[in-house]
Amino acid sequence: MSYPQHHLLQNPPVDLTQLSLAEWDEFFGLLKLSSKSKLCVYEAVFHHEISDVGGIPGLDDSEIDILQRLVIIRRSREHELRRSLDGSYRLTIELHDGHLAETVIIPEWQDGELRKCSASISSQIGCFFGCSFCATGRMGFHRNLSASELLDQIRIAESVIRRELKTDLTHLYFMGMGEPMHNYRSVSDALTVMRGDAAPGPPPSHITISTVGLFRQIRMLAVDHPEVRLAVSIHSADQDTRYQIMPVSSRLGLPEIRDALVYHKRQTGLSPTIQYLMMDGVNDSPDDARNLARYLGDLSANITLIMFNQVTEAQQNRSEQEKTDRFINELEQASFPVDIRWCYGEDIEAGCGQLKVCSREDRISMSMRHEQQTGEPL
Repeated sequence: MSYPQHHLLQNPPVDLTQLSLAEWDEFFGLLKLSSKSKLCVYEAVFHHEISDVGGIPGLDDSEIDILQRLVIIRRSREHELRRSLDGSYRLTIELHDGHLAETVIIPEWQDGELRKCSASISSQIGCFFGCSFCATGRMGFHRNLSASELLDQIRIAESVIRRELKTDLTHLYFMGMGEPMHNYRSVSDALTVMRGDAAPGPPPSHITISTVGLFRQIRMLAVDHPEVRLAVSIHSADQDTRYQIMPVSSRLGLPEIRDALVYHKRQTGLSPTIQYLMMDGVNDSPDDARNLARYLGDLSANITLIMFNQVTEAQQNRSEQEKTDRFINELEQASFPVDIRWCYGEDIEAGCGQLKVCSREDRISMSMRHEQQTGEPL
């Protein structure tokens, strides 16, 4: 059978794990597979761990022959697992092209019983936005992860959780390497796939997307996935201060972010979480707290104060406890609920802002660019 000239068929074999859902429909329209057969391939790629086209159930011999000539299914795999002294795990996953993605697994215990087990997954290799406090931003941006690669991360994390902790993944956070909203198409596709009963991952209400404030995508998320929760990293309600620690804020104005938060709350009924990294002498004064309260105003929001983790390249330090207590007091007086996030995995560099890894070649390149050694050869 001959197929029309099309960019998706110019360089076979086509890796099905790199197609978006829109390209998926377009591609299988070109192959003229039946709806039933298309569903079989979809479930094999997105719901299960099948990597051999010949092993996809429900296809006849002619369809298998077509697919074996035109497509491949490249899978991610577990590369390394490190356990922290606090019981969390840093799971390194190798992608098909040799890049490494980090997933952090956090079991939470209460009275000797495991109450919650979360995974924080990466959406990009590196990050485009270069926040001053974040090691990932020091990597630069390498590439986005596909929806299938996101799902592979979740699937592998679930396997590790069952193997190591004898329990299930209960909560999922897009808070690893990268800015999820900068890779909105893949993240949105993965969330769409996860609506299926057989797909990996917890229910949508137990999924949180974190962002530095890409306000257009915040509005898109509210429409596309209203059941998914939102966390926004503000870190300062003063635009100049925010620009110093988050250069991207030159294009992400605080008023536009707040408007998007109001829209998201109105569309979904969910209160956003405001994430605020406490940095000594930078953003932790009582005035900073009052500025944050004024900025949020009557917006119903939960505030999470994040304790700064040591990042070799960053010049910041963690706020002292006395300053943190005064900061909390100001926010509580303004009637905002506040909780503190003491990050897990700091001893294995798995805490907030500490994730930094890439392929061997890129690691060597980075060492030359930054004139320092960034890690042992992989």
